Amino acid sequence: MTPADEQDDPQRALRAIDGWRGWLLIAVMLSGPSLMALTFSTIAPVLPMISAHFRDQAGSTMLAQWIMTTPAIGLMLGAPIGGWSIDRIGPRAMTIAALAGFAGGGSAGLWADHPATLLASRFVMGFSGAYLATAATWLIGARYDEIGRRRLIAAQDSLAGITAMSAVLLAGIMAQTAGWRAPFMIYLLAVPLLLAAVASIPSIYTSRQATGSTPAELLSHLRPLWPIYLIIVAIAGLMMMPATQVPFLLQANGIEEPIIRSRVIACSALASILAAASFPVVRERAGEAGTFRLILAAYLAGTATLSLATSAEGAALGCFLMGLGTGLFSPSFASLLIARTSPALRGRAIGFMFGAVFLSEFLSPLVILPLRAALGVNGGFGALALLLALALFASFVKRPFATPSIGAAHG
Repeated sequence: MTPADEQDDPQRALRAIDGWRGWLLIAVMLSGPSLMALTFSTIAPVLPMISAHFRDQAGSTMLAQWIMTTPAIGLMLGAPIGGWSIDRIGPRAMTIAALAGFAGGGSAGLWADHPATLLASRFVMGFSGAYLATAATWLIGARYDEIGRRRLIAAQDSLAGITAMSAVLLAGIMAQTAGWRAPFMIYLLAVPLLLAAVASIPSIYTSRQATGSTPAELLSHLRPLWPIYLIIVAIAGLMMMPATQVPFLLQANGIEEPIIRSRVIACSALASILAAASFPVVRERAGEAGTFRLILAAYLAGTATLSLATSAEGAALGCFLMGLGTGLFSPSFASLLIARTSPALRGRAIGFMFGAVFLSEFLSPLVILPLRAALGVNGGFGALALLLALALFASFVKRPFATPSIGAAHG
């Protein structure tokens, strides 16, 4: 195959990568959700410590929340831009740039001391993480058939759960011994992955003339998918609730130790590992609609349990139940959109999916903080449980995901 042929036939070019380069390519493809998991889980145990560090700033608790969630702005913007970029610069340059930005932006917490600098670095990290996740998922969609995609996407999210659980436990230990800055070292994990991307990803492009090359054409092609994106925006913010809200629930109940907080939050990651690993079987047996209902049921059980939790054990159970929903969420929606879009549109469809996820995560504090203020931390989770019960009931009244495929969905 000539270099021109490799650029014009992504599947052939990617399948031709074997041996040690093939293993490095697989590592890069699996890395997107894992690094995104680090985005939030790494500093979750130290949120109250960050708030205390900036206590001289007005609204230090809100500042800590925004330090946690600002990457979601970058994630929200980076994902759709990343989907567009794949068609223009290809996944090689995009992945290399994303890993460099993630390592630099993520580790800035080791030295940045001004809130604006820290927030800006978190934005860069989030933007880069979205770029990487979009490119990694596109590579899986381009290299494998439908069954292979489900397995690799499930493996992506299982590994993300393992990474999140390991990071949150390690972060608690590091913070306990070396202060709130120490966990930011974990983001340097992107450096060896950067070297792997340089060595393994070929120079390929999705197409010379991408379908939907103008914004109006793209919106026209993807319009049938908007109900799916709206569902993602409505519920994806629940994935980060254990990391962003449970530390404050524990604090409200007198549980101050970072290690205990990290162990409680890690229960969500443990559950997501198990659920993501089971996704291919669950999806085959329950179907699209059944899998979606299981996701809602898990989040309902988790938020209801957290609304009643007054101990670390009760909070751990609530986090575990929510983690079951999180483990099924990402592979379910990624597989759904990959299967329903043509190769020429797939990169941007995936980008919009991640953009919808991160928009939901960015908006989540705007929803939960007023609920917390009005009802207390436990009461806020109770209100979410009620909304989820209504959503689950509605999913039985009207079957979700009746959207047709967009173009030739295979290939």
